[in-house]
Parts: sequence; structure tokens; C-alpha cells
Amino acid sequence: MTQYDLATLKTITANLSRELEEAKSGKKTSFSFILHELSSSPLVKDEESFQVLVFGGSVHLRALLRKERGRITLLKRESMQQHKFNTAEDFFKVVEEDIDPSVKVVALNLAYPLKPVFEDGRLDGILIEGTKENNFTGLEGKRMGKAIEERIKQKTERNFTVSVANDTACLLLSGFTDVAPDREIAAGIVGTGLNFAIFLDKTHLVNLEAANFDKFPQSEEGKIIDQASNKPGSALLEKEVSGAYLYQHFNTILKRDGFTYPPLSSTLELNQLQENKDSDEAEIAKALFTRSASLTACVVAGITAFKKKDMDFVMEGSLFWNASGYRRTVKELVMQLVPEFNTKFIKIEDSPIFGAAKLVS
Repeated sequence: MTQYDLATLKTITANLSRELEEAKSGKKTSFSFILHELSSSPLVKDEESFQVLVFGGSVHLRALLRKERGRITLLKRESMQQHKFNTAEDFFKVVEEDIDPSVKVVALNLAYPLKPVFEDGRLDGILIEGTKENNFTGLEGKRMGKAIEERIKQKTERNFTVSVANDTACLLLSGFTDVAPDREIAAGIVGTGLNFAIFLDKTHLVNLEAANFDKFPQSEEGKIIDQASNKPGSALLEKEVSGAYLYQHFNTILKRDGFTYPPLSSTLELNQLQENKDSDEAEIAKALFTRSASLTACVVAGITAFKKKDMDFVMEGSLFWNASGYRRTVKELVMQLVPEFNTKFIKIEDSPIFGAAKLVS
């Protein structure tokens, strides 16, 4: 089973940092390096209430907030199981029910691929495609904020403003609520999927689409999983690191090496298995989490080397926060890979809500 020694991890880190430099200068790399421009003036006035809607893969959040003396207060928060959005009509029906009649500004956190558009002083996003079993048929290629504004105007004659960004960008923005102003902020999602985002300056952030980084030695089982996937050759780092795939690595190794242990159906089961210290299968599970954490450490260290600053990483994802020993492994390796910089990891409560709120406040 492939493992990476420190020399290899240093090479991966250097490759990642170099690709970020090249992407910043406009060269094509494995990073999408999607640039977002933020409004330099808030859309929400002081003493005004506004709304945040969060659409993830399976969970939908609806929140009412108020801006008072420059601070944001959460007035009301509702969480519910998300409907399937097969069509534009499915989506609009939920949004129409969601929007509070008292607000004039809505921030939308959408966990789907978006091409950012900055116009009329606000950030919007063009839906590239539906994912996570939500097709959004009829909305592909459309500006989501503008489409919502037009739909509500048609139905109710109300005028209001919608600003839109994807979940990784919103996670990065949530750092403004809990990080000292003199610290450099980045954000990472290491859970079912994988992604990172960074700031270029105070009004520009970058969604890296880090899942697609490919300048690292792919494992043999990773190659098998990639070839059997819906999109071979894409998201190679995610297929080595994330919770959606780690248990598949375990199952592939079992089959290849002739183990009789039953296949797993989730990475949660894999985490439970690694805590059994008296079996060969537990050692394989532990090694898979260590390898995943090693690659995550390379991303963190590579971003830190690219920024050449002490960094605060706002993190989300059950793999990073809950998998046994995962965060400790990442921390220890980052210290070895970029010892000249101080790197901290931060968890922010309700980051999807407060991050989206920073789009407009």
C-alpha cells in the first residue's frame, strides 16, 4: 500500500505551491483558480434585517439576520432536509416559500459549481451544472441571483437583491467573523468532498477547486477507483483523500489482497474499524487515514508556502474534525513541511450562514 515519506510530501507541497503561482499568473494548471470579486460597499444598511439561504447536498438552512452597528446578529435559524431539485421549478418553489417578506437583501450559499459574475455592486454566480443528484434543469448557464430576483418580481412585484457564492467561498468569508484582522485566512473542506479557497486581497477571493490537483503519486487502488468512476481523470486528489472514496480504497485493497473481511459501505465505518487495534484490517484503515491526512497537510502547507505568511485555516468536514487522529496528523506534518510559518485550524459555528452573510454585509 502506497505511503509517502517526508521527502515525497515536501515534493508534493512544492508542486502545489508552484502551481498556485502559475495559476495566479494566468497559466493553466490543475487548479481551476476561480476568481471572485467582492463588493467594496455593503448591500445591507445598518439596522436592517436580511436573509441567508443555504442549499447543500442534503441539508437546507434558512436564517434571518440583522446588522447593528456593523455587527451581525442571528435572529432565527431553521434547518431542514433539502428537497431534490430536478428542475428550475422545483428550486423556485422552495425559494418562494423561503424568502421573508420583510427583507430586501438575500445571500445565497449554493454548494454547486458556479462561475462568479460581479455586476451592479454584488457577486452573483452562473450555475455550471447540477450535482449531488440535483439537476436544476432549466437553470444551467443562468445567473442564480438574477433568476431568483426576476422570478420573485414576476410573482409578487417585489424588488430585492440576491448575492450568490458557493460553499467554499462562503466558508472563507466566515473567517472574517472569528479571525483577528491581521491574520491571513484560508478555508478548507475535508469531508465527503475536498476543496480549499484563499484570498488574493481584501476584495478578491479564489475558489481553487483543489480536488483536481494531480501533481502527486497516485496510489494503485486510487487508479482503480478513478477508472471506475463517472469522470475518470478528474478530481484525482479528492479520490485519494475524501470521505466519499476512502472506504472504497479499503474495499479495493481487501479484494486485491484476498481478505475475507466484508466490504464497508462508508468512511464512518472505516473510522470505527481503525479503533480496533488487534486486526490487520484496522491497520489498513489507520494507514488509509494517515495517507489522506498526509495529502491534506500538503495542501495546507502548499497554500502557506504560496502565501509566505502565518495562516488561519477555517475548516469544515467530518473527516478533518472527527476522524480519529486525522487533525493531529495534519498539524504535525504541516509543522514539518513549513516550519518557518505558524498555521492554525479554526472551526466556526454556523459558518455557512455567517459566511454567506459577509457577501452582503
